[in-house]
Amino acid sequence: MKSFAKLLLAAVLTTGATGCESFLDINDNPNQAISVTPDAMLASALATTAANYHGGPTNYNTYSSFAVGHWTKSGTVSGFNEEQTYNYTNIYYQGLFSNTYDNLTDYNIIQENGTAQGFPNHAAIARIMKVYNFLLLVDQYGDIPYSQALQGAANTTPTYDKAADIYKDFVVQLKGALTDIDAATAGRKVGAEDIVFQGNMTKWKQFANSLRLRILLRESQTNDAALNTYVATEMATLQASAGTTGFITADVVAQPGYASNSGQQNPFYNRYGFAVGAINATNEYSFVIPTQYVIDQYESNKDPRITELYRVGKRENNPAYVGGILGQPSPPTFVSTNSTVGSRFLQGGTFLRGGNAPTVLMLLAEHHFSKAEAHSRGLFTGGATSAEADFNDGIKASFLFTYRAAGTAPTTLAAASAATPGISQYNTYISTNLTNPLVNYKLAPINGTLGRQQVIIYQKYLAENTVASTEAWDDYRRTGLPNIPLSLRVATKRAVRLIYPQSEISTNQANVPKDTDQFMKIFWDVVD
Repeated sequence: MKSFAKLLLAAVLTTGATGCESFLDINDNPNQAISVTPDAMLASALATTAANYHGGPTNYNTYSSFAVGHWTKSGTVSGFNEEQTYNYTNIYYQGLFSNTYDNLTDYNIIQENGTAQGFPNHAAIARIMKVYNFLLLVDQYGDIPYSQALQGAANTTPTYDKAADIYKDFVVQLKGALTDIDAATAGRKVGAEDIVFQGNMTKWKQFANSLRLRILLRESQTNDAALNTYVATEMATLQASAGTTGFITADVVAQPGYASNSGQQNPFYNRYGFAVGAINATNEYSFVIPTQYVIDQYESNKDPRITELYRVGKRENNPAYVGGILGQPSPPTFVSTNSTVGSRFLQGGTFLRGGNAPTVLMLLAEHHFSKAEAHSRGLFTGGATSAEADFNDGIKASFLFTYRAAGTAPTTLAAASAATPGISQYNTYISTNLTNPLVNYKLAPINGTLGRQQVIIYQKYLAENTVASTEAWDDYRRTGLPNIPLSLRVATKRAVRLIYPQSEISTNQANVPKDTDQFMKIFWDVVD
């Protein structure tokens, strides 16, 4: 028997190669609620989040991959002017705003109907995913409609809430979701419509805890004494709560039944890999290349992961991994002769495993590096010993993700053995870098040029390359790390946020914050 998710997939996946933006989205009119039960909506909402986050025509990770220096343009395409110059406009990636709010409307319906119709766990999942999506919006735009949002025709011009206030409510909502799950002793259970955890509500609680850690860490370095006290208190509460419930133990992925059929492929693969039945990669495959900065980090540390990420290019007719300059002009700087060819994503490698690969919502590596930072800065108890353990686990989790075979589910660190793909490569990487403070945590000083936060963010940056660039971009703005040399980028002043979209200005102009541009920082962006 086919699973619910696959039955739903067969019914509603009618989009073609360019239709991933509305992948499984069944609520096209946010001003008119639909009469569908929460269990019938959940898979659609989760799959839409996955496409919005990574791979759809307008998604957070593509924007962030350019912004944080994982990607740059190749020499085979014009365009990408905003990515290269940071001259953002109010139509640049404006779909992120409207698409995310449309997705949030779905979750809001699930939450409201779930509570009213006896689907309490569906409502709790929706509550968690509302925080996940609102967080994406706040981190790219700052102040947004929140308390008056998602009311449809009842309020088409919602006011804007302060980003810092919204952040505090995120924690309230996630705590509330855990309480809701604990209280859900009756009502309809969650099943295969949950394309993330297959109805395992303990894992949803763990995900909520890891999401709380992401949120609290993001706002942990401001100059606001009251906020710093709040974060310290909430971190202690979170660590105590996680002692019972725990955090995520494997990569969090969405798998709605991606398959190598028309309209059913993983959205990132569909965009940068191969169309169904095609023998040549898509046009966009040749449009982007890694930056030389990213290439240099793998090569300088003898990091074997590079062989799973990129094809070898060539420089002066010699095989080599070749990247471009962040924010480079057109034509790219490295194109000095016809014999220089930039590297591309490895076909069949980590980024392009196949049309049936799941979409990442949160990496286990990110979570462990976040814990390592919390321990190293005294936000969690445990000190240097716990920080080092999580740092190493973050690297190991990245290797497990990088080398995971196509079609296999994410594994836990506890379940990994010497035979698990990625473990032998991880061991080699560690043994090769025993004297390298970027890899050996014991050698990183507490403060100074190569402090412990720097090496944690450095390894986190590499682990999140292309797959979770949104989180790397947020960390870059929060910490100023990694410190990408000016010699490897063209523009000395980098954009730090998106501009409110024209669609919002046209419909809600009276409430849109005035005098904002791409260089106005989010409230937690204060370090650099």
